[in-house]
Amino acid sequence: MSIFNKPAAASNIFGNLGNQSSATSSSQQQQPQATTTSNIFANLQNQQQPQPAQTSIFSNLGSTTQAQQSQPTQQGGIFSNLASSQPQQPSSLFGQPKPATTQTTSASLFAPPATSAGSGASIFSTQAPQQQDQPGQNEQPALGQARPFQPAYFESLLEKGRKRPRDVDGVPSLGELPELQLGLTDIARRVREIGGVANQSPADRAADSKAHYLLAASGVNPGTTRRDLDALRVQPGATASDFSLPTEWDPDTNRYMDQMQQHSTLKMIAEGIERAHRNFDAYLDENIDINWEAQRKKVYEHFGLGARSSDRSDAASQFVTPGVKGSFGRSTRRGRTLRGDQSTQSTLGRSIFGQSSLQKSVIGAPNPGLNSPNLFTDVEDRSGQGPVSKDRFSRDKQGKFADKVQALNRTRLQERPFPIFHEFKDVQMQPGGESPSQLVDAYKVLIDIVQEQPDPDNAGQAPVPKERQFLNDYLDEAPNSAKQVEMRKRILDGSRRSLEKQFFENIEAVVNRNAREANLGGVPTALNKIRAYIRVRDVRKDLKPDELELQKIDDSEPMWAVVYFLLRCGLVQDAAGYVREHAQTFRAVERNFAAYMSGYASDKERRLPRNLQDRIGSEYQQKSRMAPEHSLDPYKMACYKVVGRCELSKRTIENINQSSNDWLWLQFCLAREVNRVDEVAGDVFGLEEVRESISEIGQRHYQKGQEGLGGHGTYFHLLILAGMFEQAISFLYSYSYISAVHFAIGLCYYGLLRVSDHAGSENDLMTHNTKELPQISFGRMLGYYTRDFRASNLDAAVDYLVLICLNFDLPGAAGKAQASLCHEALRELVLESREFAQLLGDIRGDGTRLKGTIEQRLRLIGLSDEEMFLKTVTVQAASVADDNGRTTDAVLLYHLAEDYDNVIAIVNRALSDSLAIDLSEPEPKLQPLKPRFTATDAIENQQQNQNLPPHDQTSFSLTSVTDPATLARNMIQLYESKPLYYQRVRPLHRHTCSTLLLLSQTKSHIQSRKWSAALESIAQTSLLPLSAHGSIPDIRAAAANVNALPQPVARNLGNLVLWCILAVGGQREVLAKGAGGFVDEGREGVRRELKGVGRDLMTFAGLVRYRLERGVWETVVRAGGDVGGY
Repeated sequence: MSIFNKPAAASNIFGNLGNQSSATSSSQQQQPQATTTSNIFANLQNQQQPQPAQTSIFSNLGSTTQAQQSQPTQQGGIFSNLASSQPQQPSSLFGQPKPATTQTTSASLFAPPATSAGSGASIFSTQAPQQQDQPGQNEQPALGQARPFQPAYFESLLEKGRKRPRDVDGVPSLGELPELQLGLTDIARRVREIGGVANQSPADRAADSKAHYLLAASGVNPGTTRRDLDALRVQPGATASDFSLPTEWDPDTNRYMDQMQQHSTLKMIAEGIERAHRNFDAYLDENIDINWEAQRKKVYEHFGLGARSSDRSDAASQFVTPGVKGSFGRSTRRGRTLRGDQSTQSTLGRSIFGQSSLQKSVIGAPNPGLNSPNLFTDVEDRSGQGPVSKDRFSRDKQGKFADKVQALNRTRLQERPFPIFHEFKDVQMQPGGESPSQLVDAYKVLIDIVQEQPDPDNAGQAPVPKERQFLNDYLDEAPNSAKQVEMRKRILDGSRRSLEKQFFENIEAVVNRNAREANLGGVPTALNKIRAYIRVRDVRKDLKPDELELQKIDDSEPMWAVVYFLLRCGLVQDAAGYVREHAQTFRAVERNFAAYMSGYASDKERRLPRNLQDRIGSEYQQKSRMAPEHSLDPYKMACYKVVGRCELSKRTIENINQSSNDWLWLQFCLAREVNRVDEVAGDVFGLEEVRESISEIGQRHYQKGQEGLGGHGTYFHLLILAGMFEQAISFLYSYSYISAVHFAIGLCYYGLLRVSDHAGSENDLMTHNTKELPQISFGRMLGYYTRDFRASNLDAAVDYLVLICLNFDLPGAAGKAQASLCHEALRELVLESREFAQLLGDIRGDGTRLKGTIEQRLRLIGLSDEEMFLKTVTVQAASVADDNGRTTDAVLLYHLAEDYDNVIAIVNRALSDSLAIDLSEPEPKLQPLKPRFTATDAIENQQQNQNLPPHDQTSFSLTSVTDPATLARNMIQLYESKPLYYQRVRPLHRHTCSTLLLLSQTKSHIQSRKWSAALESIAQTSLLPLSAHGSIPDIRAAAANVNALPQPVARNLGNLVLWCILAVGGQREVLAKGAGGFVDEGREGVRRELKGVGRDLMTFAGLVRYRLERGVWETVVRAGGDVGGY
């Protein structure tokens, strides 16, 4: 089925538009033949036509009968012999082949169904079925078949097409109609070129074919898509050089002047557009780091339109943010090992202002007065209430925590140790709120793990932990390394000591509350307190089950209970001394226990030698299995289990009333960190097994909705005991983010927290690295925390953000990434608060500099000198302030950055904008810089410094002004008084500033009607020909100098001419009124001279009229007529 509804075996796009043969009358029976031609416009002729019934729009056009013999197949014109043919089997793009013997109808766009020996659904069906012979064969019409009419209509159309008018280049002009000018071979080659496969190798062509098939299945046309992408070219705009002067002289002066004005206007517009393009390109180059060509190649490669570069992925992967979704659906996740290489691209000077706007903020939007809504995707709202108003207790706690953080940074600047866990514990212990008591216990656990002293300066011989002391041990990722084993031992010992101290404190509390039952008496030693505690529990009937009997000394003191509770309190030496004191009694009951206890107490790691370990294990097994029921003292079995680490598969004690803390203590008491290769399999039980047990407990009992009142504190305490610090912070954050943040700060201070990179981590609080080790987004957590109070307590916010640089000492590029993250957070804080004088510094009236809050903490943010600080913080903040139109902020920041030339340039621009305002409109005011001190601070400062002037008590800044002229005058006077500053300002900017100040002075005189003073100020600028005295060359020279004027001055030239004319007219009126009706030669001479000045100004204005702003020339003409300028 072909496009013209011809049955044929040819497979092409436009199916058999040519190669038609005329029908002839013959007595022979004709056999249908199928062609094998397969090209685009094949078989347009050599067709034979039967007599179909047609009623289409073009039906029966030129139907004639031809009595000719059939001719061999030959190639003809495109539209020649379209009418007659005999049926054949088609297989074209828009139809399906049918058997040649089937009688069906043909559906055509231009013809109704007609009976033929074939069928096809065609778009451009011909008027009748057609047939094509094989080359070299003749066709005979069927017997009894009338010879068809040969239509002459299509031949006439073809002849008219050949005779149609042609363009200059010889190509026929069809207007908007498509043209068919190429041969079949040319068209086939052109199609291949459009598909992009003309110059490809067979292997590449096969690969591209697969991609094209896949795209076509998705509804994408590769060829069209590529042409559309290539069409996205930036059209160059008109430049100033495109507008040339009229080449021919027009005798009509008005027309010539109109042409000149139009030319000048278009040229000025082109210059403005070109300047805007240059400024925009410069801004993009400075602030946006995007390789547009690389992005274009990525688009091509995504749609399969370009060859893939094998080495591009490796090079481009260095600039891909790991952990985020890649462009066009490809994942760009990279491991922690690759991140180290990627982070080398981030230097200390990396700016957030040069990054994409899709980059997440480090500190988040401010949110005062509300609990911070959840900004981490992996943190659930466990309270179920969402953000609610903070109560007074929470606000007070935040303030006290902030005071401790500020004290921490002051101590760090002095390079002294700070007892951070003790300080935070004191704040957590204060009454108020619903904070669970387990949080205080967690601080005590951390104190025991790091062995922190409450007063480091007076610790004596006790070890004082230093800042980041445990970093290398904790971050070592090798599980069996010496550092990791030592860290696990520290966690086990610290957690066990904490539980033992807590139990002893509980004993003291019970004894004090029950003094009569305890009957302590004598010296309150630890042993006596244990005895008193046993008496209290015995009175309460909870020391043992009723059916059991305890072995006692002299029938009064349960000796095994005393030993057990001494071990439970961590008093191992006291327990060993008690056994030695009653050695005869213990030897009578258990003759080997004294040796076991002595070996246990003498070993630093509380481990028995192998011979004693095997002996106590066998004894424990015999007693537990062979002893009659209710005959064993439970405390005796407990002492055996603790001392000998017996039956580790069953880590519980039976027949003793125990709490959860007692069970935890037993786990940590039995756990040992040993070389697992040399240890017996049954004796292996360490911190990892404890962590597995605690994780299982959390999954069973501490899921969402199962915690109970204060239950989250219990599970948090368990996680801290097990050394699962990252999981503990993530769990507590959903309940109390204030407490979680400060636990994280304390852990990070000692290097006990694994942190993630802001650029690489997803929007999760806790992620995992390539070795599945948890890590916390520490920087973003601190930034989000400051949202609650940074609007009211900016110094505290700075102190919190400075703590991000605690991780500056991380190995490799990770430390630099953390420092860069800290700098980005500080920059965001500076731009958000606009407290530049307070944060970045200020300048006194004499130009001396005052350090800001951030600069005072340079050593804490990984910057060693002032120059690095200026490059990483101040310059970027100044650039953004300038882009946002905050002139006073930009002036102060650039001055602090020691970019004095840029200061004068910004001042000139602001002053020029103010001079461009019309005289009748109010003067624009600058947004003043925020004062360094508030009103309350000023009162306190006044009480401390009575000799300071009132202005210095509120702000020292020279930029705390609203008048652009005053700002410019302050800055230029400051630089003129400092030769080092003045030399760093370009002469052009200095001269421009002086000229603009004279113009500002002139405008003030005009507004106050001081005409004479205004004329003197204008004369000092030397911009107008006030002393030309009618000399045309002098006036032309002044007009020629206009082209060399800087832009801030040139834009106000029209206003200056208008002011001068007003001043001339006003001064002439003053002179006329001052004469009092008498003729004064002196006054008349001055009036005549002023009139000449007015004429010179009109001449000058006429020469530069096309450089003046719109409407200025008309105003000048009216004013000139009023003062007698012409």
